[in-house]
Amino acid sequence: MTAIGDGTATTDSLPSRFVSGICLGVALVFGVACKHDDISGEIPPGTVFVAARDTFFTPDSVTIEAGLPVRWTNEGRVVHTVVAEDSAWASGPLLHNWWVEVTFDSAGTYAYHCTEHPGMTGKVVVTP
Repeated sequence: MTAIGDGTATTDSLPSRFVSGICLGVALVFGVACKHDDISGEIPPGTVFVAARDTFFTPDSVTIEAGLPVRWTNEGRVVHTVVAEDSAWASGPLLHNWWVEVTFDSAGTYAYHCTEHPGMTGKVVVTP
């Protein structure tokens, strides 16, 4: 997995610095980028979008080709996370309109969940 985006926040408030630090650390280790406020960001071609809404992901299952990113955006009213079942990557807390993006370089099935809402799950199927 590789990082997409700068992984930084656009403001200097304590919560933003906290989230930015988490996102940057995770991005350096696991290839995840987080950002808030500007939900458009630089969108790589082929990006697949998933929304986190109140207690579900939509769509909850996506199929992509290897090398493409998936972007999860919190469109709900409450905080969400996007965490790999195998703990290979994690978003940290995502407030309304914040997003996380993961690029999947290897074929396989990647299950994920929201730590804030039991039963809020999804999967990414990556084809070669």
